[in-house]
Amino acid sequence: MKKSLNIFVLAVALMVTQACGSKSENRKNEEPVASETPAGAEVVLTVAEKRAAIEKETAVRQEKRRIASEELAKTTPTFTDSDGNIVYNKAEIDPMYDGGKKAMMKYLRENITFPKEAEENGIEGTVFVDFIVAANGSVREVGVTDAPGEVVDQSFRAEAIRVVTAMPKWIPGRQHGKAVQVKFSLPISFQMI
Repeated sequence: MKKSLNIFVLAVALMVTQACGSKSENRKNEEPVASETPAGAEVVLTVAEKRAAIEKETAVRQEKRRIASEELAKTTPTFTDSDGNIVYNKAEIDPMYDGGKKAMMKYLRENITFPKEAEENGIEGTVFVDFIVAANGSVREVGVTDAPGEVVDQSFRAEAIRVVTAMPKWIPGRQHGKAVQVKFSLPISFQMI
């Protein structure tokens, strides 16, 4: 499974490289990373090319999840959680991190610790954290979801859950002018700098 994911990432990276054309001037200071193709031939990718491929794959995964979420919200606008509370899959006004997206990114940058095991093995990746933003703005029922075919590093999963669980209160979602509980999904990328 992991090998097929690596092959997919490599294929995406090759398409990105071909689409961008030759930019050897920008690659002078970048360290090359060796990768293998399915045929066994070695292809050299720069760190920037590898990261671009990962970001493109993440964007594709995020878009698929967005579409699935919208479809779920159409067919099943609400569900009942384990405590018997009604939770919206999508509200008229979605919950928002207090301070907006920039403040949330700052919180994540300041609080995420790159797992040592992943760093030692040179692993990067993105996990999708699902949680409920309660009517009072608190974050609860935090978990990382895996889509079919996705491989999520366990150390990334644990760190993402830890950081999201510790988040300060959000501005809750609203439905018909009233604060409601809403399910939310947040991609968190782990990249070595």
